Amino acid sequence: MNPIRFLKNPQEPNLNTNAPHLDRIAACKQSWNDSPFLKAQGLEVEETAVGRAIVRLPKALPTQRGGGGSDTVLNGGVISYMFDGALGWAIISSLLAMPEAADIDPFELRQFTINLDITFLNAAMGDSFEARGNVVRISRTTAFAEGEFLDANGKVCATAKGIWRVFWPRNTVSA
Repeated sequence: MNPIRFLKNPQEPNLNTNAPHLDRIAACKQSWNDSPFLKAQGLEVEETAVGRAIVRLPKALPTQRGGGGSDTVLNGGVISYMFDGALGWAIISSLLAMPEAADIDPFELRQFTINLDITFLNAAMGDSFEARGNVVRISRTTAFAEGEFLDANGKVCATAKGIWRVFWPRNTVSA
């Protein structure tokens, strides 16, 4: 399976004259990595398939450490927001694949976390990490997702499951 990679240069055209809604969706997904919060934390997002996303931390910052009182372990708060992002973007990926997405501005599609349950299994040690999100079940209003948090060696350091509330835009986009 080939992962869907985001364009590093947002000016790269990828226009689809037969289905303009696909261009809007592609632009929305390409903008994920433009988030000031992600940039400040050194995080990157990748959609690997519909309903699957990865949030990567290629190089942990000193300020992101301190888990368990150790300066070598990644802080649990970092793991939490990486999970929230990975599972949340997996959900958006699934929502944007629904037929209803053809009639909306994807930038106006909203969601919020109702519950995020994380089980910490091992100390997250090393320099690079990734949180993988996967949609379990989705409807127009509610979504369920789960994920794993891995270190650079592929060791599972934590697992997560959560529930999200979805809000579709009230107005549609004319093609």
